[in-house]
Amino acid sequence: MEFRIDGVVREKESKQPVRGLLVHPVDKDRLYTELLGYVITNSDGSFSIGYACEDFEELFENQPDIHLEIYGSTIARYPERINGNPIYTTERRVRFSDGGREYFEIEIPSDQLGADVPDIQHISTLGADNWKRLIHEYVEQHPVKFHYEQCKGFASPRLVVTAKFPFFGTSDVFSVRNFRKLIVNVTNNGNGISFSTYVEVFEGPLGFGHRLIDYRLCSYQILTVNPGQTVTISMRYNRLMRSGSLVVVCFDPFLDPLGFHIVEQKHHDHLTSWHYFSAALAGPHTTFYNHNSPLLVNP
Repeated sequence: MEFRIDGVVREKESKQPVRGLLVHPVDKDRLYTELLGYVITNSDGSFSIGYACEDFEELFENQPDIHLEIYGSTIARYPERINGNPIYTTERRVRFSDGGREYFEIEIPSDQLGADVPDIQHISTLGADNWKRLIHEYVEQHPVKFHYEQCKGFASPRLVVTAKFPFFGTSDVFSVRNFRKLIVNVTNNGNGISFSTYVEVFEGPLGFGHRLIDYRLCSYQILTVNPGQTVTISMRYNRLMRSGSLVVVCFDPFLDPLGFHIVEQKHHDHLTSWHYFSAALAGPHTTFYNHNSPLLVNP
């Protein structure tokens, strides 16, 4: 029998994975700490450390109070300098479950990460100004039709996105942290060219009432889409959460001059999402549901 401690470490504010940190399981009474070892987080923030039962028989029998201490990259380069002053300590303890596997999702505030704060990939429209409000009002007051007659209306793109979400399989154990490809179709149903269509894939919490900042940007591309054209692209991403949702957004800074900050249930054709969750008590199965009615609103 083998017991494993797996997990992922992210920055709390950006949800970006943090690489190069040292994860050190620690026994509260310090009786077994020397046996527990340590592991360094990978480029996607993941970590995994295993123990064979025959080598740790006393550990499994006594089931000591074990938590995880996280140290910065400086200590990770010189593990012999572990000094009992971690940058973060988990409140949750290892439970020695019957399944032989513990999984931790750890989010560390940026001020505690210090120099290990990841480079944040973030795409946003320009800062607020009067021109954004005026363009937004004009677009709302001049609905476009699919024909280019400038004298009859305002030339503007109207973007629609759909995605072919992958099937993760019946067990999510092998899906977390794996890189996958997502096929995305972007269609311009307006009568104007979208010169800078931003297509973004986010991973975040379940539900439709969370802030966009609560989602982690997995990947993005910038396209030009002509009126009536559909562009198909392949986007690479990795799933880091056992329960959550993938959200695909396409937008044009001119089409959405005010930007957006809330992901909630509302009919909007330039967003699509896919939700998945796993219930520990229900067994290692993942339930998915695809929502192609988009969820995006302006603030």
